[in-house]
Amino acid sequence: MKAGAGASRHHHRNAGFIRQRHEPHGPLPDKSGVPADKPFLVCWWKMRPAGVLRPRRSRLYRFLLKLLPFLPLLAYCASPSPAPPSPAAAYKDATFTEFFRRTAGLTASDGAISVPLSDGRVLWLFGDSHVDDLDPATQTIPCLFQVRNAALLQDTNDFANARTLIGAGPGFRSWFKNSTNVDEWFWPLCGFQNGDTIYVYLVALKKTPEDGMWGFKSIGHDYWAKIKFPKLDSIEYSPLPSSRGIAFGQGFVREGIYTYAFGQIQNGLAGDVFVARFPWDGPESDWKFWDGANWNSNVTNAVVIAKGASTSLHVCKVKDKFLLTSSAFSVACDQGKDIFIATSSQPAGPFSSFKKVFTIDDDYHGHLPFFYFPIVHPEFINAQNEILVTYSINNYEPCISACVNGRSIPDHYRPRAIRVPLKVIDPAF
Repeated sequence: MKAGAGASRHHHRNAGFIRQRHEPHGPLPDKSGVPADKPFLVCWWKMRPAGVLRPRRSRLYRFLLKLLPFLPLLAYCASPSPAPPSPAAAYKDATFTEFFRRTAGLTASDGAISVPLSDGRVLWLFGDSHVDDLDPATQTIPCLFQVRNAALLQDTNDFANARTLIGAGPGFRSWFKNSTNVDEWFWPLCGFQNGDTIYVYLVALKKTPEDGMWGFKSIGHDYWAKIKFPKLDSIEYSPLPSSRGIAFGQGFVREGIYTYAFGQIQNGLAGDVFVARFPWDGPESDWKFWDGANWNSNVTNAVVIAKGASTSLHVCKVKDKFLLTSSAFSVACDQGKDIFIATSSQPAGPFSSFKKVFTIDDDYHGHLPFFYFPIVHPEFINAQNEILVTYSINNYEPCISACVNGRSIPDHYRPRAIRVPLKVIDPAF
């Protein structure tokens, strides 16, 4: 049967039940055949001889009359359940952003990697840093930083009295250094406390004007910095074995008797993510690397467990989820501007697809900065179940000159802080 023919016969057959040839004396039905003063119950209508419109007492009519008392309940049951409210969006954390706007000691830097300590203090680690160089009259700093790394020691919830940690000399005054050669330096990555020792993973670098887009490269292996707790007044350095160019300082997570170390190596414009583990009571030995099926002692068998959106990567654990954080590719102004987080229930993955959690809004004269290294800080979850995330910005070149008459704006080289509701990251939180 053709659809058109069947529909036509059905229409003509029902037409006789809607209205007869002579007009009723009551209110005229609308185009549906329903009287204007009886809009509630749709049924078939029949003209009585006296011209009074009344419902035909069919079986369907009697059934509908019986159903009337239950219509409100049926309407409630039929209506869709209200959608759960969307989680609030991420937003700038003014308290922590202001914490990094300092006028003495550490005045400008990048990094902002936090190491929570057992006595409630937090050790903040930074890369190239300006120290005690802010001109109060112009509110500017020299274009060149003074140290290759530095730290802040923050007492619990004290945002006013953090102490800057740098070296005492001779030579350059970086906090982490094991050489007087200014062409070699450390950049700190993540760390953790184990008893009376704070371990910090150090990337060891050296100047090489002829090699690489940044003018530096790895010396071939990285180091542990071992800081004596609680005074933090003594640092020892222990070289780590060569790891195939993988920097295993992108995050540390303790699980039982093991510590999981997450690493990355550049692959094009992004980074490949790897995972290793070592005994919690022996960070300097017996490293094993995930080979896709087992923990293998040979780093050449390590396999990629995830890929970053760029080479800016960080891994931590929040509640029962491993969080992989990355930023969009950016090496200059007006490039990538988004921060992403993926999750996994296991240290070796698989990780979910990246979810965008924030778009940076650090506009200056219509431009966005070169930004990188978003870091999640699990020790800073507030009462609203929002986690602290920091990221670094490094000026607005080449859109806007970073150095004018030998001076620069410190706020263009300071970490930023945001709060991300955990449910934005994963509704299971």
